[in-house]
Amino acid sequence: MSFLSTAKSYFVSEETEIQETDYRGPVLRKPGSLNILVRSPKSFSDVREYADSLLNGSAIMVSFDQVSPEVKNRIFDYLNGVSYIANATVKKVNDDLLMYSPAQVSVEKESKKASRSWL
Repeated sequence: MSFLSTAKSYFVSEETEIQETDYRGPVLRKPGSLNILVRSPKSFSDVREYADSLLNGSAIMVSFDQVSPEVKNRIFDYLNGVSYIANATVKKVNDDLLMYSPAQVSVEKESKKASRSWL
């Protein structure tokens, strides 16, 4: 018998332990947190850090407003490849802003029609 099981038997009765393992009801869990990084690359060399962050579970919003169209295409291709490997999703926010989110995060964009329903 290990030290842990000996200590556990001293503080917890067998009936209590059985009741805890047989419980199948709802369980309260602490919600996780999500890091959302907003980045504006100035060159292609900035993107490796973004890929590492995405692979580590952070969501990234990338603004392409400070790069040329050629560099924008290289960054887009690279991050889309990383997203495919990481099973992440890519959502277009506007023409120069994309959201890359890990697999465990769902992102929904409100439709234009629904957002203007008050007009």
